[in-house]
Amino acid sequence: MSTIALPYLSAARVSGPDAHAFLQGQLSADISGLQERHATLACYCSPRGRVLGLLLVIRTGGDYLAVGSASLLPGMMKRLQLYVLRAQVHIDLAPELTVVGLGAVDSKGSEPPGFSPPGIGLTYDVQSGAAPSEAPAEEWKALELARGVAWLGPETTERFIPQMLGFERIGAVSFSKGCYPGQEIIARAKHLGRVKRRPQRLLAESGPIAPGSSVRLIAGGQSLDGTVVEGVAAGASGDGSAGQTLLMVVSAEPSDPIESLEYEGRSYGCATME
Repeated sequence: MSTIALPYLSAARVSGPDAHAFLQGQLSADISGLQERHATLACYCSPRGRVLGLLLVIRTGGDYLAVGSASLLPGMMKRLQLYVLRAQVHIDLAPELTVVGLGAVDSKGSEPPGFSPPGIGLTYDVQSGAAPSEAPAEEWKALELARGVAWLGPETTERFIPQMLGFERIGAVSFSKGCYPGQEIIARAKHLGRVKRRPQRLLAESGPIAPGSSVRLIAGGQSLDGTVVEGVAAGASGDGSAGQTLLMVVSAEPSDPIESLEYEGRSYGCATME
């Protein structure tokens, strides 16, 4: 089992007698069903239903760990703190903890020790101190993108509702739980079927394209607008591919396979990835 240190993620602790009820009322996943040593992905959203960031919520020792983008987590925890009010909840960043990837669930469903949120087939752990890394973090990020996991960053925070990112497919959204910020907008989009922008993973024959960048996609005679959510060098997946694997939000579902991508006046060949 390899251990991959993930410096792009960091952790915080949410503790206290009211931590359970507090997180249930703030996050999009159903925290009420989370058992000890279990984990779930969840969105923290604005009142407009836009995703501020993705979180991995772990119940451990009666308290909770919240893992998220290292660039966004301090701001998200500061924002959560504003809503504690009289609740007995303590929110603290945990810089002494290192987030690592441990491995994938195998074909028999066996999982390495750690925390495996349902829906993505990957196992994480949170360890004290610096953790040795047996592979570059880009390899793990390639696995995440293949499973629809994107942690967002300063360029992409608060730009998309969860369905635009496909986060309902990875167990980060419950449509049966009670209220949380943005819940009404997110639920209305689901029930009215008005989510036109959807996630798409592409292999592009391009150099790095920064998250948040706008591109134009060509599929047959159709031209579509796209926004880059996250990307990683295609070779990070270990298949020897050149170019970039990009997770994008696309303005509409193409009727034909995507053939090319236009960015900053240049055109690059690309192909849809399953």
